[in-house]
Amino acid sequence: MNTISRKWLAFVPLIIPAVYLYGFTPLQEAWLDKFLFLLLAFCYWRSLLYTKHREMNICIQLIVVSYFILVHTPWHMSFGFYPSLAMSMLVSYRRISWLVGFMAGCFTIAVCLSAYLSGEPLRFEWLPISIALIVLPYVSKLYQVSYEMQMKLYHASAENVKYAERARIARDLHDTLGQTFSMITVKSELVERLIRSSPDEAIIEVGDIQRISRTALLQVREMVNDMQSIDIRDEFHRAVHILQTAGIEAETHIRMDAERMMPIVQNVLGMCLRECITNVVKHSGAGKCSIQLLEDKERYLLLTCDNGIGIAKGQNQTRKWGAGLLGMKERLSLIGGTLELDSDAENRTKVTITIPHHRTRAKEETG
Repeated sequence: MNTISRKWLAFVPLIIPAVYLYGFTPLQEAWLDKFLFLLLAFCYWRSLLYTKHREMNICIQLIVVSYFILVHTPWHMSFGFYPSLAMSMLVSYRRISWLVGFMAGCFTIAVCLSAYLSGEPLRFEWLPISIALIVLPYVSKLYQVSYEMQMKLYHASAENVKYAERARIARDLHDTLGQTFSMITVKSELVERLIRSSPDEAIIEVGDIQRISRTALLQVREMVNDMQSIDIRDEFHRAVHILQTAGIEAETHIRMDAERMMPIVQNVLGMCLRECITNVVKHSGAGKCSIQLLEDKERYLLLTCDNGIGIAKGQNQTRKWGAGLLGMKERLSLIGGTLELDSDAENRTKVTITIPHHRTRAKEETG
């Protein structure tokens, strides 16, 4: 949820009392109540979203609610829901307890004065409301702390998985390729010694080097296939979901036979699509983005276009994207792909990624 949505959603709990106060009460009869309610709403909004002067804003809300209790009925204590909820945003339980005590004191004084001035006996129907207002900050704070702990555990678990995967890859590289390359080095040195004295033996050793290098290449391919592969169709749907979550309208078109696509092509194309969508969400400021996955007889095409700030007006845009673009170009160079980045007159940033059909090349070479 972005910051603008959070600012507007903070007013949702105020809708019902606002409708009651401004829709059914004449202005000339309760102008002070309406003004104080606006002050309550403003301080509640500030205390919920901003840390600066949060405690002061909560105290103002408590004073306004105490006025409503004193002038009207103790049932107006229900307005204490707003400052009570804002208290849960404080950084420590000590500060929450201080303000809860201040709230209990203000409301108790207001209820007692209201009963005294009206001449009615003190009643306690409102007592459950007061208990709920006292408990609410602690329960809400406990929920926030629990959620933060869960997120930290989630990220820690993800990091552990990442480190374990890196360690596994490093171990596999050492165990499988380290010995192979060491053997190639030893045989190359042997060839260097035999090439003048025993050319026939040198030729035999060269043949062994070629065989070992082919074995090493096969090992690399097997390791790549063992790693988690990316399904380009799943990555396509994930990209649409990310755009929609970020409030960006997604226009999509896919015309591609993913079943016949080589795993390494799906991996590279999926990672490039992921990087493009990340750049759109983080840097473009766009409201609309189109994604096209196309295929013709010779190549695969990934086209993304957004209506954001573009490259011409954002001089640092290319620098922001630099690491991501470099990573995409490096991945694409491994399989003969290309990347083009452009911005037209309407500031639409276009990314075009082209990958040739490797299966066509393989058929031509075997034929």
